[in-house]
Amino acid sequence: MKDFVFLKNDDLIPLSDDISIVTDICEDVFIGNSLLLNPEVYAPEINFYLKNSKDNILKKSKTIDTLYKIRSKVYDMGLDLEYTKEVGKNVIIVSDDDEIKLLEELKKQDYKILKISNEECQVVLGSIGELCVIVLKNNEQIELECDFFLYKNKKDSYDKQSGCYDINNLSNEEVLKLLNNNSPKYKFRNYISYDDSICQYHNRRSIHCGKCDEICPSVAILKDDEKRQLEFSHIDCVNCGECVSICPSGALDYAPMSRNSFYEVLKFYEDRIILVISEDKKIEDLNIILKENVMPFMVKTDHFFDQAHLLAMLQTSGANVIIYGDNITNKEAIDLVNEIFQKKFNHDGVLLANDEITLQNAINQANVIPKLKFMINNTSFLKREDFAMRVKELIQDDKLGNIPSKEWIRYGKISVNTNTCTLCLACVGSCNVGALIADAKDNSLKFNASLCTTCGYCEASCAEKDTLVLQRSGIDLEKEYFSFITLAKDELFACIECGKEFATKKAIEKIASIMKPKFLGDDAKIKTLYCCAECKAKVMIQNMNIL
Repeated sequence: MKDFVFLKNDDLIPLSDDISIVTDICEDVFIGNSLLLNPEVYAPEINFYLKNSKDNILKKSKTIDTLYKIRSKVYDMGLDLEYTKEVGKNVIIVSDDDEIKLLEELKKQDYKILKISNEECQVVLGSIGELCVIVLKNNEQIELECDFFLYKNKKDSYDKQSGCYDINNLSNEEVLKLLNNNSPKYKFRNYISYDDSICQYHNRRSIHCGKCDEICPSVAILKDDEKRQLEFSHIDCVNCGECVSICPSGALDYAPMSRNSFYEVLKFYEDRIILVISEDKKIEDLNIILKENVMPFMVKTDHFFDQAHLLAMLQTSGANVIIYGDNITNKEAIDLVNEIFQKKFNHDGVLLANDEITLQNAINQANVIPKLKFMINNTSFLKREDFAMRVKELIQDDKLGNIPSKEWIRYGKISVNTNTCTLCLACVGSCNVGALIADAKDNSLKFNASLCTTCGYCEASCAEKDTLVLQRSGIDLEKEYFSFITLAKDELFACIECGKEFATKKAIEKIASIMKPKFLGDDAKIKTLYCCAECKAKVMIQNMNIL
């Protein structure tokens, strides 16, 4: 197999020796610039760049080589594995038309067809190859099984799972092609990877998140509120990426371009103006002027970009980032970044375009932004930690005011009543993003507001009433907001028997105030309230021997 193949080179651009230049169709191509090559990976951005860029010949040559390497890197680091499922030829069509010609065409291809009316069809469940259609016949509900479900008038449940297709605007030939492409084998990938250790829904005693389930347009992510666990159906995932962008902790990642992969790819874009292009945008016939230093960044979807992705692109390139795509769903992340840039630079950082005119305007507007560049690609950072470090570097010593919390992206602060806090540290144990920590050096409880997702689980876990209070007050653009502050502290209490420090003074006093009245008349038990675990047992044994 040839790794990098370039079909034709009419502009006579000198290309790297790693790239095989061919003038005719060839076989076994890994990455190619033309669909005629039938490559495993099609890279339309190569011809798009070559056709429209105003870079000089030498820079074009280097950039084309880089674009091949980027595609190879994304492929090698992709975590989206391909799966197949056996799918039969049983089809249910929901339509109020007779569909005689369509039925005839499908039957010629050995499809078994059942047509029902829109009024009869109630709901669709399951996934492709195992669909269950609930039909109302003579006031009785009947369950029908099928492999494919075709419809013309949509109901809410019709497009939530795989195997359901709207055929309203499809010709009979297109319907047949659709079915044949997915039977007898249906291919799908896992577009989402998941880390339950930082999920703010998984196994919690109370519900404090579940945003991914709310935003998922299919049944690919469902909540089990009884078990407090997320259930994933990769076969039903539509690869929108929206759940990744709104996940507050970063528990969800985009498998085709994981956070690790993203930062590796981003290294190729240092000091270049990044033009993000979603693969659903057809760019082969676009006629625009790519001014010097603009370099395309092709992604399957741009909807998975969160605020950390966006700011990383801006700081790596040191310039505006352009996103060319449709139906922007990660608008909150884009708005947050642009609000920060408005306060710092008086203009947006991320420029959006959805057609040829707005794209050309965005390219003309994009420029290098002084003092923006900042390189830090530590993939061990959690999502909030990464973003916080980047914003702190961006604002420096400026005090740029407050940005209110949004519906999905929330920031806030925690306050603690030091008179009632016993430093039991239940709140620290409940926080899985590192916003609350116990500092053993000074026996304190510390908090970093920039890391907090304001899920509220710490507030629910606090053992003392009205002691820990969370306020969703937004993000303060000043460096103090991005550092740990002390919420409460106490001195350690020494065991009255051995002198070993084993708990905070407030915790011991709290327990003693509760238990003393219950132990009246029993001096040994009262004494144990002020002992470490080892001495507690020793005191009780000694008291038993005396008795």
